[in-house]
Amino acid sequence: MAGAAATVAATLATAPLDVKASIFDGSYSDPNHPNCIREITSEGPVAKLFGTDGNPGCPADGSGNKWQLTGKISGKNIFVDFSPKGGPKDLKGFFDGSGIEWPDGNKWSLKE
Repeated sequence: MAGAAATVAATLATAPLDVKASIFDGSYSDPNHPNCIREITSEGPVAKLFGTDGNPGCPADGSGNKWQLTGKISGKNIFVDFSPKGGPKDLKGFFDGSGIEWPDGNKWSLKE
């Protein structure tokens, strides 16, 4: 029995962990900026958003003008400070199960 426990422990120790810190964590597609990067990572209620912008889209590799924003997560809502990009300070987005809906009608769709 000790051998089986050691095998299970070794398997768990080497298995990759695919744990999302929040429903918002992941990569998104933005129809207003085709091919541009949209990534969200979080730790607790603090979100970090990374991305690129083009004019309006980006090349197929996602390269473009890089940016980084911060936000706060509360349940299915995310409040993002877009002011570094010339937008509002606390824009509220809502996670609808397949992406983030923004007040301007845009939706970032979660990539699989």
